[in-house]
Amino acid sequence: MIASTVTSLRDARTWDPVALTAAALSWPGRDTPLVRLRDVTSTLLAESWVERDVPVITPASLDPISGGIRKRSLKYRGAAYQVRDSGTGLRPGDVLVPMLPDLPLLLVGPEHVGSLVSSSFLALRAADEQLGPWIWAVLTSRSGRMFRTHIATGVASRATAKSALLDLEIPLPPLAEMARLRHRLDGVELTTRHEEEEARETWWRIADLSSGDWQIALVSPDPHALNAGVPLGELCREIARGYSMQPLEYHVEPGPELLPVTDIAVLGGRPTRRWTPVEPRTVVAEPGDIFVAAVGNRPHAVLATTTSAVDRNLFVLRLRERSAGPALVRYLNGQTGYGLRQVLLTGAYIPNMRKDMLARLPVPPEALEHTSSSEPQVSLDVRLEHALWD
Repeated sequence: MIASTVTSLRDARTWDPVALTAAALSWPGRDTPLVRLRDVTSTLLAESWVERDVPVITPASLDPISGGIRKRSLKYRGAAYQVRDSGTGLRPGDVLVPMLPDLPLLLVGPEHVGSLVSSSFLALRAADEQLGPWIWAVLTSRSGRMFRTHIATGVASRATAKSALLDLEIPLPPLAEMARLRHRLDGVELTTRHEEEEARETWWRIADLSSGDWQIALVSPDPHALNAGVPLGELCREIARGYSMQPLEYHVEPGPELLPVTDIAVLGGRPTRRWTPVEPRTVVAEPGDIFVAAVGNRPHAVLATTTSAVDRNLFVLRLRERSAGPALVRYLNGQTGYGLRQVLLTGAYIPNMRKDMLARLPVPPEALEHTSSSEPQVSLDVRLEHALWD
C-alpha cells in the first residue's frame, strides 16, 4: 500500500504541491519504468451540447465503492462527449477520469455506445489498446487515488488539475507483464458492470394521503413496496448506531489495545485515520457484521472484515445468519435496496436514516438467495491495489 511522508520545505526549490507530491510519494513495486500520462495518451474534446432532461453520465453517476455507473443525471446542461463505435467522440477502450479523487475512473465499454458523458471528465485515449485498462486500474487503485488526491490539493482550477494529472508519472511495465495481469484486471472490471438505477424524468405525481403516513406516501411512487419482503430488523439480532467520539477520545496513529475506527470515509474507500481504546460505551463491529451509513444519500453497505469501533454516523447490523451477509450487502447496494433507502430517509438538509426506519426496510426472500462469490465485499480501489501489486 502507498503511504505519505513528511517532507521538509527548508531546502525545497518549490512549494508547488504537484512537485512535492512527486518527491514524497512512490508507487508500489520495484524497478518499474515510469512514464508521464500525457506521453501515452491523447486528450479528447467534447463535441456535443446537451440540455436538461437528457440522461448524461456525470462524475456523480459513478459508484465510489463498487465502481461503474449507478444512475445517470437528467439535470446536466452543458458540453458533452458522445460514445460511438468508431470515428469521432469517445469509443470503447477510452478512459474517463473524474476530477474528484474519491471517485473511480470509468473504462468505456461497448455497453456505453450511444451514451452522453459530461465534459467535466478528463477523457483519455491510450496510445495502445492494452494501455486503457491498465491506466484505468492504476489510477483507480488505492495508490492511484492517493496520487490524485495530492494533485487535487491546492490547485486553483479544474484545468490546472487536469494539466497536473497529465504530468503524473505512472508505472508502465513491459507489455508481457501487462498481458499477464490483464485477466485479473478484466475480472475486477467485470464486477463494476451492474444494473443502473432509473433516471426519473419528473418529480411530481399523484399520491394517496389517506393512509396517514404522509412521508412514505409523498416520496414513494409505490408505498406498498415497503411491505414486499421481510423487514431488515427481523434479519438482525441487533441494529446499533455507533458512538460519537470526541477528539480527545481517539488517536491518530495505531497502537496496542487500540481499535481502528470505521466511519463513512472508510466505507468510501479511504484509509483508517482514527484509533480508539475500547470503552464500555464503544460500539464494536465484528467480522460478518454489516456497516450502513446513518447520514447522507449513499447507502454503501459494507461487510465488516475486521474488528473495529463504529463511528456515530454508521449503523452496524448484527445478523442472525452471518452467511446471509454478502447477499444482503449486494441487495442494500443495489437498485431496489438503494431506492427503498431513499424513501426512508428524513431531514431537509442532511439526509438522515433513523434506526426504526432502517429496521423497516423490506428485504425480498429471493435477495438472500444470492451467493455469488464474485460480488465485491471491499471497495474497488482496494481490490485493484491487490490485483496490481500483490
